[in-house]
Amino acid sequence: MTQTRSFVLVFIVPLAVFVILGAVIFGGQALSETRGDAEVQQAIAAAVNAGNADVEVVNLQRVDHGYGVCGTYRVTGSDKGFSSFYYETVNKKVVLDTSSQAFQSRCGFSTLCDTF
Repeated sequence: MTQTRSFVLVFIVPLAVFVILGAVIFGGQALSETRGDAEVQQAIAAAVNAGNADVEVVNLQRVDHGYGVCGTYRVTGSDKGFSSFYYETVNKKVVLDTSSQAFQSRCGFSTLCDTF
């Protein structure tokens, strides 16, 4: 009886605590990523005056130690292809001009071209 209780206290309880803690940490990070992507989509939609049209965001890459996001976007239903962007997560500012200093210094070669 005491061996079973000690096994549970020494192995099973700490293992259960680690599993629960890991689920909370990684689940929180996954939810944070999803909210961040939606925030980028909303900022781009506002910057390009998309109105009710959806904005598709792909090829996201975190830069500046997580303080910025580079990637490509396209307004759904538009004839134009994908265009590059840079999003500052601190200031919540979108840079769509690929020749700007902010885009060049942070995204550089991370996106293949302006529009493809």
